[in-house]
Amino acid sequence: MTKIPIPILIILLLISLQSALASAEAPFASDPAISPDGNEICFVWDNDLWLVPFAGGIPRRITQTPSQEWNPQYSPDGRHIAFSSNRDGQNYLYLMPSGGGEAKVIIRENLGLADWFNDSQNLLCTKYSHRWGTSFYKVPIDGTRPLLLAEIASRFATLSPDNKSIVYQNSGYSRREAYRGSANGELWQVEIATRKYRKLTDTELSELYPRYSQNGNALYYCGSDGENLQLYRVHNLNFKKAQKLSSFSTFSAREISIARKNDRIVFELFDSLYRYDPES
Repeated sequence: MTKIPIPILIILLLISLQSALASAEAPFASDPAISPDGNEICFVWDNDLWLVPFAGGIPRRITQTPSQEWNPQYSPDGRHIAFSSNRDGQNYLYLMPSGGGEAKVIIRENLGLADWFNDSQNLLCTKYSHRWGTSFYKVPIDGTRPLLLAEIASRFATLSPDNKSIVYQNSGYSRREAYRGSANGELWQVEIATRKYRKLTDTELSELYPRYSQNGNALYYCGSDGENLQLYRVHNLNFKKAQKLSSFSTFSAREISIARKNDRIVFELFDSLYRYDPES
């Protein structure tokens, strides 16, 4: 065990996860996001955003307000972090430099951030309406009007590498890993051009938190084994050949974030942050 002297006591542990899984454990940290190059992690602690190297080190606070910040996500070019905050009295999306600095409102509408488009100029977001419920929108970061993409949506969603389709989580209880029933979590796909929906999984348990790799058309997600949520990977959306990457016996994996260049992963495990490097 290697202890790192940092203000909020992150501890790096080495544990076994088939290959090598190292954990960056930050008690009560949440909403991890990894930079495109896989070298940095942004996360939420004490309602603010912090940065820490993927290899471990001293976290640095990049927001400090009396309000709440959550759900940070790096732009594909690594220049910006988009996140949600209620600092103006409403839940709005904000944009700030990835190294910290001034945060500006993107648009004054209540939108949920799901992913970035490859151009680093548009966000995949969700928005609720009385007509359709929660829907997918393309939201330009320059503040112009959102564009409706698909009527049925979920915030836990990921754009395909070619940005032509979306895989998203429908229903599911992340804290009820053993749940079996009509509200279990399933993964669906929607083609943006045609708005054609396709159910990808059909199991008794739940598949949650999908995240596409940008390398080799792999999709990572958290799936229940009846007791805990484990990390899984599939190629070409072939869920009959899903590869189980973890065997957690006590706690569950949640909130996956994947580096675009090398598939390094950060995720939550029992309200702490863990990392997975496929090259270790």
